[in-house]
This record gives sequence, structure tokens and C-alpha cells, in this order.
Amino acid sequence: MIVFDDVSLSFGRRELFKNISLNLRGGQIIGITGANGAGKSTFLKLAGKIIRPDSGSVTLPENKKIAAVSPEMKIYDNLTAKENLFFFGKLRGKTLSAEKILELGERVGLDLKTFGNVRAENFSTGMRQRLKFAILLSVDADIWLLDEPTANLDDDGRDKIFNEVHGAKSDKIILLATNDKAEEKICDEIIRLPL
Repeated sequence: MIVFDDVSLSFGRRELFKNISLNLRGGQIIGITGANGAGKSTFLKLAGKIIRPDSGSVTLPENKKIAAVSPEMKIYDNLTAKENLFFFGKLRGKTLSAEKILELGERVGLDLKTFGNVRAENFSTGMRQRLKFAILLSVDADIWLLDEPTANLDDDGRDKIFNEVHGAKSDKIILLATNDKAEEKICDEIIRLPL
């Protein structure tokens, strides 16, 4: 469980969150929705302790790994898809075999037999999104912070990501920030901002 205890956060004079207390439990997909600028991405950053609140606290389960997919996530353009997966796996203490890398590509619909040795700079936005999600899967995290995870994906890509999210929810804490109706539909619970 991720616990928000009386959390407040402002940016300059703009108060984004005021005295929020929530318990975010695992075993379900929790959608974070709201208008542009309502604080969806910021909520995920608070939940992952990427940023700190002005007051109150956010408590995470002990010894749990966090992984995220977001528009801000950068992959290395001068590396191939396989090299990106290997690199990000190594950062998290995992050495991915060639077979594992191909399997991760299959799970997200990224043909790494064909595109594995292509530099990421040559990928479409949809292919980049698939690669980002493959990186998330590679680290076997306990907490997933998903910010518009199916942005720029075709129907096949969406289906594959939705299947992965559904398949993982039973033993993970999954927060999904979105304004996309299809993404909202896969959520078990919705938190609408502002609170």
C-alpha cells in the first residue's frame, strides 16, 4: 500500500493538493484522471517519492522496486532497442539474456528480430512507447507508475499493454494517470483530480 498522509503541495501560488489522505492498495489498477494541469503526473511523482510534498508524508512499502512509463522517460537514441533494454536492465541490477530481450519485445509487440539492432532514433513514437514499456517489464518492479502508457500506440499495441497491466495487477501496485477513455476502462478504481 502507498499511503498519502495529509499531503499538500503548491507550485508558486498555485495549490495543487491540500491535505490529501489516501491509501492506494495493490491488486487493482488505480486510475488518476482529471483535466490538463490537474496534477495527474505530479500525483504519480509524489506516489513514487520522486518529488516531496510541502507538508504531510507519502509512505511506500519497504523494499519494493518502482518502475515508470511516462512521456518524460528518455531512451537513448544512439543505442539500439536491444542495447537500451540491456542498459536499463543493468541499471536495475539485471543482466538480460538475448532470449529475455526478444521475449520482452514480443510481449509489447516490438519485433526485436527485425528492429532490435536499429537505433532508437529511427523508431516511430509508437515503437518508442513499446520500448519504454518493455523496459518497465524488464525490471520486474512491485510498483508501476504509468503516465499515459498507451499514448501513440495502435490497437494492437494498446491490447498488448492492457494485457500486461491486467496480468500484473494481482501482485503489484499500479497507478495509471490518464485522460484516455480506453485506459480509464481498464481501471478498477478511479481517483479524479482535483481532490
